[in-house]
Amino acid sequence: MPETIDLHAHAIVPDALKAMQAAQPDHGPVLIADGGRQWLKYPARERLGPLPDAIFDPTMRLREMDEQRVDIQVIAIPPPNFHYHVPNEVGIDFARIQNDGLLALSDSRPDRFQVFGTLPLQDIEASVAEVERLSVFPRVRGIQIGTNVSGTDLDHPSFGPVFDALERHNFPVWLHPDQRSIAGIDRLTKYYLQNFIGNPLESTIAMGRLIFGGVMDRHPTLRFGFVHGGGFTPYQLGRWDHGWALRTESKEFIKDTPPSEYFGRFWIDSLTHDALSLELLGRRIGWNKVVLGSDYPFDMASTDPVGGVDAVELSETDRNRVLSGNAQDFLRPL
Repeated sequence: MPETIDLHAHAIVPDALKAMQAAQPDHGPVLIADGGRQWLKYPARERLGPLPDAIFDPTMRLREMDEQRVDIQVIAIPPPNFHYHVPNEVGIDFARIQNDGLLALSDSRPDRFQVFGTLPLQDIEASVAEVERLSVFPRVRGIQIGTNVSGTDLDHPSFGPVFDALERHNFPVWLHPDQRSIAGIDRLTKYYLQNFIGNPLESTIAMGRLIFGGVMDRHPTLRFGFVHGGGFTPYQLGRWDHGWALRTESKEFIKDTPPSEYFGRFWIDSLTHDALSLELLGRRIGWNKVVLGSDYPFDMASTDPVGGVDAVELSETDRNRVLSGNAQDFLRPL
């Protein structure tokens, strides 16, 4: 059987947290205890948590990976730790420290842990330099970025040099929303709607900006992947094509190719929490573009990601693609 690869898994390295706090005490998150649980407290931001113990503990992580039938996790920081909002020099320090922490975790079990790096995207030159630095580490299989950078969307020309560098080093881009920087937050603060609606909304917006903004034409070999089942795009893609055919505004950058064809170039994780939704995703984009994703170890994660895929009753070929082969197509080769 091919190795099962989970592309949507988060980790916090305790030594990296300490190093961030030591390097930038006015900006680094602090781990606090409250009610028997652990939280991250950020200066001038709401705290994150409660945090599951497994986000810090590799031994617990490995045990739960075995229970979930996951052979490899491509680990990434949780999005609140992007730190795009801090001064440039702080963001540069934090990206390097966290990347080094993830690399150390991967070094502890190279057969089980690989890495999505992070970038200080508030500083384009430093982000390009960090791409160059990470490119020498084979187990860095791609780069995770937010769906926007402090409100600036990803079709902004300023990101071109970063995308050029990622393309040059064959790094794919793994996009993840940060629910602290989502569109419409003023209407999503109750009932945890910032996650239920805000996160998939952010992915939908980012897809729209990459497609309609011409980013995918400017960077034709750059691979983009999305979490949370691709947001709302799979269900609304017909509306995009219909509007593109009729509205001149939508053809500013994509004059000859409908949005659905660009959509087919994305990779999207399986985290839909629903077999019917996953079936729609696979039929819409093709089972060769769906990858396994769990959102480990948060409460919005799937605790049985392989079982979620099996609920769709795929052919053996398609199942192997989703659990392993498509990830290998997406990730930078080892």
